[in-house]
Amino acid sequence: MSLIYRGFDVIERPGIGFAIVIKAEMRPEELRTLLKGDYDVLFILDRYSVTLCPAESIEARACSRDLKEFEIRNLRGYAGFSRTSSGLSLEFEIPVSVKLTDYISEIRRRKKVVALIITYVLGVTKLGYGEFLYETRCLEKMLPSGERSHIMTFSTEEIDDLMKKLGYAEFVRFEVPIPTIPEVPIEIMSKCASELKSAEEALTKGDYLKTLNVVRNVIMNYLTKKEEGKRVLRRELREHILSNIPERLKDIYEEIVDGIEATLISNLRHVHKFIHEETGKQIATPMREDAEYVYTALLATLRYLSQLVVIWGKKKVEREH
Repeated sequence: MSLIYRGFDVIERPGIGFAIVIKAEMRPEELRTLLKGDYDVLFILDRYSVTLCPAESIEARACSRDLKEFEIRNLRGYAGFSRTSSGLSLEFEIPVSVKLTDYISEIRRRKKVVALIITYVLGVTKLGYGEFLYETRCLEKMLPSGERSHIMTFSTEEIDDLMKKLGYAEFVRFEVPIPTIPEVPIEIMSKCASELKSAEEALTKGDYLKTLNVVRNVIMNYLTKKEEGKRVLRRELREHILSNIPERLKDIYEEIVDGIEATLISNLRHVHKFIHEETGKQIATPMREDAEYVYTALLATLRYLSQLVVIWGKKKVEREH
């Protein structure tokens, strides 16, 4: 009773959370051969277990040994009706947890392929005949080579789609307004915005260390500078922002800019808990939450800096005319 993988979907159960739905089918000819003719069919998906593991490639026929398998055992199935002429269409629901999504991200961080194994107990009978035929099997997937494998590997595109549907790598995205003015402070912010795009890509792929490295590069090389042994907001940025502020608000915005400076330094300290400040070498493995925090904090800070430049630059032009 061989079932073949036919795609996946993501659903949300109110009060329970997300589940990954793995779709599978048994072809009509296989079911007809099994039951020796055309009949109404009663089937029972008695129970199933799910294992995730890393694989070396999309054509891999075994799990890699560099990461312990993630298992969910004895999930409950369900019963249903069909006809041999229609085959069987079944669904396996996999409950989504933080541990599961973190495990998938860890596989991706290690540059491995996500592999899935579903072992199931399935019973079928001709409706009205009473006796069930039970078998324990593994769900199979067609590999790009055309072969079937119970080690079901998934491409980068498939996993990207899955994580997007789960909302796992979605953020509140801000547009960073960058004026097209050939001035050094504006060029700095433009480079920062470009760098943050690569940080977002790394975060989406689960490469948390690269995310932190990009944030570190932006803060250390573009937004701040060491002066007299102390890291401060770049002078040209500070002066450009404050030069557009009306005199009556200068004191207020000087304090605001000081706060921005403090935020950047604090964010950098967070990064340096995982990356050595002087050598740039890894000290510890960051969690997803660490990468998200430093990325979103820097994104919000850069957007605010850009808004200050745009808004007060316009107001200055209005005042002068």
